[in-house]
Amino acid sequence: MAAATAGVVVAIALVRGLWPRQEAPRQRPPVPVDLATARVGAISVTYPITGEVRAVASAQIRPEVSGILERVYFREGQEVRAGQPLLGLDRAPFLAALNQAIANRRKAAAAVQVAAAKARSAHTLARTARLRADRYSRLGSQGAVSRDQEDQFRSDADSRQAEALSRDSEVVSARADLAAAQAAEAAARLRYDRTTVRSPISGRTGQLRVTPGNLLQEGNAQILLVVNQFRPIDVVFALPQRMLAQVRRGLAVRLEGGEQGSVSSIDNAVDPSTGTTPIKASFSNTALRLVPGQFVKGALQLERLNGVTLIPQVAVQSGQKGSFVYVAVPAQGAAPGSAPASAGAGATARPGRAVEARSLELGPANDGLVVVRRGLVPGEQVVIRGQFALGPGARILTRPPGGGAPQPPGPGASPRQP
Repeated sequence: MAAATAGVVVAIALVRGLWPRQEAPRQRPPVPVDLATARVGAISVTYPITGEVRAVASAQIRPEVSGILERVYFREGQEVRAGQPLLGLDRAPFLAALNQAIANRRKAAAAVQVAAAKARSAHTLARTARLRADRYSRLGSQGAVSRDQEDQFRSDADSRQAEALSRDSEVVSARADLAAAQAAEAAARLRYDRTTVRSPISGRTGQLRVTPGNLLQEGNAQILLVVNQFRPIDVVFALPQRMLAQVRRGLAVRLEGGEQGSVSSIDNAVDPSTGTTPIKASFSNTALRLVPGQFVKGALQLERLNGVTLIPQVAVQSGQKGSFVYVAVPAQGAAPGSAPASAGAGATARPGRAVEARSLELGPANDGLVVVRRGLVPGEQVVIRGQFALGPGARILTRPPGGGAPQPPGPGASPRQP
């Protein structure tokens, strides 16, 4: 009986030895990734803009008098000041007209002096005649002179008084002629001064569209050149009407070329055809990089958020339930410091780490960073490279700085902290 039982045991053992063994499930090799740590920081909330550069002041230079262009006092593209001479016309005919006006004014001034002298003489004679008439009137009342003599002296006094008033009118007329002559002289002097065309504003000159020797016509629509003010300079762009409540004067505007300015003007109406409102930003333009008529791109800074949680925007992925990231967490069932065979001998890849998918509530994004409102706390690490080869629970190994392959540690080195 014992021998039979022993034979059965031996047979079972032989059968078990011949039965194929089931292999343990093989683990997927860890995925090389780069990590970034969620941190607390500040971020600007911006809105992209496309605008047109416009000069704060632009002057189209036209001739104000007719004449031959003789001189050019500037170089095309030169910076000029307000009042600086630009062009010179032939002055000879205007100087002659000015001298004639000066002579007429002096003649009129002399006429005023003559009229005033005659008026003073007439008033003197009128006062003398009046005194004589009054004296003979008293004598007549006493019977010392006849009434005819009294009436004669009274009539002479009245005549002298009328003549004095006439002389006063001549003085007024002479002074009016003098005023007209002075106005004519001022007009002639103004036309003479306008033979020198000056810049009405400070700015940069454009190209001259005429050459010396040409006849310039007063009142002609011909533009000789344009002077544009470059410093400061404006950029005009449009914003949707829904954003008007967020816009105010002084908000920062930054262009792609690096120029920085601020909102200086907000229009008082919305264009019903586009639903937008023109906004004007002012730039110092010290480097003269902005030119009128140029189209530029940039961003309007609506606000500045401080003390918010930030992660690189490349870490964010989209899923059926919204935005999510892969967060590095300790791997379950992994012995700390043990390396899987697929990682290579002596790998320092932190084999005890894995990832989990974490849904996030995100805020504004700018400069490659995005605000995390919910779902992540500062200090947690998210995958920013290699995430497309991951799945929930996947094991990871972190690459060294620079994104190269994991490097084996030196003798006695401990696993690298990401």
